Amino acid sequence: MARTPAKYCDLVMKGGITSGIVYPNAVLALARDYRFKNIGGTSAGAIAAAACSAAAVGDRCKRLKVPVAQPEEFIGFEGLARASANLSSPGFIRSLLQPAAGAGQAFRLLVILAGSAGFLRKTLALLGSVLRIAPVEMLLLFASLASLAYAVGGPTGILSAALPAVICAYVGGAVFAVLRIARLMRRNLMGLCTGKAFHDRSRGRNAALTDWLHETLQALSGKPLDQPLTFGDLWTAPRYPGEPGSERAVTLKMITTGISHQEPRSLPFESALFWFRRRDFDMLFPKAVVDWMVEKARDPVTVAGENYYLLPHDADMPVLVATRMSLSFPLLISAVPLYEPARPESPPATEGEARAGPDDVEEKTVLDSTEALTTGGRKRRAGPAAFRICWFSDGGISSNFPIHLFDRALPRWPTFAINLVYPTTSDTRPQPAVFLPESNRQGWQRHYQAIARNSAVHELCAFVFGIVATMQNWRDLLQSRAPGHRERIVHVALSPEEGGLNLAMTKQVLDAVSKKGTAAGEIFARFSFENHYWIRWRNLASALQRYTIDIAASDAYQPKIPDYEVAYALARDATATPPSYRFANKAERHEAARLFEQLISEGKIWSEEGPDLTKTAPRPLPQLQIAPTY
Repeated sequence: MARTPAKYCDLVMKGGITSGIVYPNAVLALARDYRFKNIGGTSAGAIAAAACSAAAVGDRCKRLKVPVAQPEEFIGFEGLARASANLSSPGFIRSLLQPAAGAGQAFRLLVILAGSAGFLRKTLALLGSVLRIAPVEMLLLFASLASLAYAVGGPTGILSAALPAVICAYVGGAVFAVLRIARLMRRNLMGLCTGKAFHDRSRGRNAALTDWLHETLQALSGKPLDQPLTFGDLWTAPRYPGEPGSERAVTLKMITTGISHQEPRSLPFESALFWFRRRDFDMLFPKAVVDWMVEKARDPVTVAGENYYLLPHDADMPVLVATRMSLSFPLLISAVPLYEPARPESPPATEGEARAGPDDVEEKTVLDSTEALTTGGRKRRAGPAAFRICWFSDGGISSNFPIHLFDRALPRWPTFAINLVYPTTSDTRPQPAVFLPESNRQGWQRHYQAIARNSAVHELCAFVFGIVATMQNWRDLLQSRAPGHRERIVHVALSPEEGGLNLAMTKQVLDAVSKKGTAAGEIFARFSFENHYWIRWRNLASALQRYTIDIAASDAYQPKIPDYEVAYALARDATATPPSYRFANKAERHEAARLFEQLISEGKIWSEEGPDLTKTAPRPLPQLQIAPTY
């Protein structure tokens, strides 16, 4: 009988495509000593987070003898060990990524260009792809040019024009190849792989990514295939005896990127309302899941002859749908199209937007319109009169390492995080395969990415990719180095042959990556929650004191601007009438005014008399600020 874990933890996992095979073994190692409460991730980390949360639910059911619909050996962490073994077998990950019909050549090219192949092989693959993708167009172009040369100069003209004709035919073929790939990707929802298989599985072929993920989540949680695992199933999962009180038994969060709104979004959508079209979702999800969502939505909204179904949200959102929205690696895996009500100011309908007439309900206030924009639109009594498409792609575009998930002012239990790093040959210090800071002096060092290369082309590419990586990761990198965060992050170093888009990893490489995952989970055994908690308190005390001093300084600033005197008095004078966001009653208004005076008074005392709580606080000093959540 396995030992019952006594401690609780959260876990956040970074995106990394096939590098995600690190995570299952890390979860299994952690599960020996910890029970999971909150789990989060992005992209490949979202797959691992979904599997971990499903296994956490299955483990609770097994330990508490709750009836399940799956064989016991496939449920919980025992089932996760089976799934991990499959992922670590040669060729299995490659079998999950099945290109759509006609996309095979483009898929192979993308894998080579994004993989660890050498420059020469990438160049040859890029040049040769034109011959494989648009051979007929090239041949027709060459034949036309040769015919023209013959008509003008006879046999001599053909000989003299042969080389230019080949070059022109190749350039034209390249244009046709790009256009063909673009049309193909648009037809397949902006990706080469939809995640669904395009063959009959009854012939013994392997499942594609989304089908495999659905079967895995259902097995790990113990649920039947026609009743998809939902976030509500996680929140209301059975509780262990003596489990610390919390609103939800297991919480799962993921990040997706709303391309149409250009913003990161956390999943599940709790207040946002989006719609979906069945013909889109039939391309992306198993039939049983789509049938369940259509039944859940009940009556569709019909616009311009097209049926739109309300996407299950909050507790009803299937974990599979959220996971798929987070792992849509750009160009490789299809994006997920959802729809929101189009407002009256929207332009005339174009491709991807259906319109039946003017919107019958107008927003009454600025707050109404802003809330509708940020939440995807509120349900209206008469139903939307028009829809516009909203594309959702890989969460790693906007937040590849969301270590901010589950942060609290003071933690009740540790929130561990696993970071995947790729050391370069320019690194001067040797990088351990698995690293967790052992003291407060470790883990703060800046990341350095060398740009210099032997050739100008390589150096330019390194510079461009460095810009993209900075845009993508700067916030996560800064936070991961901060005290109160860095001591809870284990870094797993991967070589160029490990993970990424390397779909043909040998068994030796797969075993090495899996062992690193096990080591990453085991290394948390030396984590000191006492030290972590104390650091978080020192940060909080320092930041709160400085924030309060700043409030008092802002109030005491002289001379006051006469035209703004009315504004300055609003917070202090409980009888003044605010322009917006009024309190519900007079008691709340007076309490807020009292709070303001208390903050001013406390800030003055700290500023004039001390003590200074920042003197020996962790560096760099944290700061409090009001920022939007996602």
